[in-house]
Amino acid sequence: MGVAGEYIKSAISSIKNNKGRSLLTMLGIIIGIAAVLTVLVIGDGLRAKVSGEMDSLDVVTMNISLDITKTDKCFTPENMEIIERNMSCIYGLSPSTSIYGNGKGKKRTYDMLLSGGSDIVSKSGTNKILYGRYFTREDVNGINYVCVISQVAALKLFGYENAVGETIEITNGDITKDFTVVGIREDTSRDKDYSVGDEPLLLGDIPYTTVAQAYNKDVNTMFTSVDAYMHKDNKETAKAKMRSVVENALDIRGESAVKVDSSGGMDSTTDTILSVVTAVVALIASISLLVGGIGVMNIMTVSVTERTREIGIRKSLGARTSSILTQFLAEAAILTFLGGIIGIILGLTVAKIACSIVNFPFTVNPILVAAVVAISTGIGLFFGIYPAKRAAKLDPIEALRAE
Repeated sequence: MGVAGEYIKSAISSIKNNKGRSLLTMLGIIIGIAAVLTVLVIGDGLRAKVSGEMDSLDVVTMNISLDITKTDKCFTPENMEIIERNMSCIYGLSPSTSIYGNGKGKKRTYDMLLSGGSDIVSKSGTNKILYGRYFTREDVNGINYVCVISQVAALKLFGYENAVGETIEITNGDITKDFTVVGIREDTSRDKDYSVGDEPLLLGDIPYTTVAQAYNKDVNTMFTSVDAYMHKDNKETAKAKMRSVVENALDIRGESAVKVDSSGGMDSTTDTILSVVTAVVALIASISLLVGGIGVMNIMTVSVTERTREIGIRKSLGARTSSILTQFLAEAAILTFLGGIIGIILGLTVAKIACSIVNFPFTVNPILVAAVVAISTGIGLFFGIYPAKRAAKLDPIEALRAE
């Protein structure tokens, strides 16, 4: 079997002879490993779900912004049209603005947030029209006072969903304007979240040109950034051409004033947020691993005390200090290795149940599992060093005198 085999055999024999103590030693490691693995697997599942939803969308966006420290130019309706004509790989551009005010319908008055954009926004996957239509390019160019609202907004303002043709009176400051509802879109999670509570906020969309005229803003100086909407297959083509086309359209060549964010918009931001949150929660959960490691050290120290006479006999029979040290380290490593395996099984089981409940994909990274096993064994070796050294340094005569 060899020397190493003898050490392992002796360590396993000692663990079997002290089952209760061994279980207590492993308990902290089991809980710690299970907690960390559960958090990481659920985090990977959440990331996979979000990524899958983003990939399922055919339309992606790309943000184009101007550095105001390098140019005083803005995106105007005219130069946005020039950019669209020269970028056949995109559906179009949309600036973004908003108006907050009171929206008065037939039933009641509510706080409303109206997002101003172009008709291209209808290309996104979050604007499924249930009744009527989205506003058109003609509405944008004609500065028509039209709006698209959510289902919940229609219900609260008018008492029924199909409110196409109704009028909403929007008051912002001392300015009040009437907007005709041309479309009702399906509620998003944002609509639902904002519409509850004591002070619900209803959401809607209107042409950005109408925002400018209705509330006395200059549409030619409002926007230093726009979003380009395109099919996901055209993203790289648009990325390669966008900067030069924008520089030519705004006549700002050579000024390095155009920034193109091709990271994918919200999906990149969301992935970063999810990674940070998962890492923080995993770090908190890993504190239990530290506690488990300290438990290993405490129990192994007690074991040394209980086995002092045994150690004295072995040393008097010629056992070397290194042999005693190795045996105790082997016990610590085996205990934490077994604890890690049990913790992995428990963690994966809990993670699978949790993922099925919240409908997340159950994805397991084999490298992550291997790393968890390595970490658990490493903890055993690290926290087993002190009791192992203490056992190895015992004087055989003093050890034999121990009761």
